[in-house]
Parts: sequence; C-alpha cells; structure tokens
Amino acid sequence: MKKIILILFFSVVSMLIIQSCSLQKQNKNMKVVSFEKIVDKNIPDYEVCNSFSLQKKDVIKYFTLAKEVDGHVFHSESVILPCKYRGIIDIDGELLQWEVNAGGAGYLYNKKINKRYLCKENCCKSLPDLC
Repeated sequence: MKKIILILFFSVVSMLIIQSCSLQKQNKNMKVVSFEKIVDKNIPDYEVCNSFSLQKKDVIKYFTLAKEVDGHVFHSESVILPCKYRGIIDIDGELLQWEVNAGGAGYLYNKKINKRYLCKENCCKSLPDLC
C-alpha cells in the first residue's frame, strides 16, 4: 500500500513539474517586439481606460493563459471596450501582430494566421487589470 501511494505521489509531482516546464517553454518562445496603448476618445466613457494597464510581460502571460476560440464564440462572448494594447510579438521566430482589449478579448494575426482569444477565469485571476 505504501508503495502505491509513493508511486502516485511521484506521478503527480512529475506531472506538475512537466506542466510548469511546458509553460516556461512557451514563455521563452515569445518576445514582445513592439507595444503601444490605444484609447478611442470618441467613444463615451473612455475614462474607464485609465485603469487599464499592461506591461510586455503581461502580454506574454495573456497569450499563454487565454483560450483560443472560434469566431462564433468570440463574437458572442467578447467584450470590446474603447482601449487596447497592440504591437508585434515574436512567437517561435514568427512575427505576428497582436491586440489585447480591455475586457479580455485578444487577437494574433498576420497574412496567414487569424486567431481570436478570450481571457476567462484563470487568465483574469492572473491579469486583474484586464478583466
């Protein structure tokens, strides 16, 4: 019985270590190349954007934790506010344009790629200024 418990314990610990390394690997393959905040002051209540603040490391965390979703889910669940950050990110040597909107909706795109992301529970807990 003790042997089985030890095997289970080491199996769980091993899985946690592998997952941790996997997330670190993803982060190492991402580098934010450019970064800017955009606020559309033509939209009423744009002042809500004053509390929306991201750093380059937050962009990497966002694309590590946010869930990629299809267009239908994105359009029905996303919240787009009058402020966002945008720029260029290098992922595994490929340059992509990115956007992260206040409220948690995001994009990665270039001429070949068009991905949509939503920041849900785990993502929002890690990036509280976003959601």
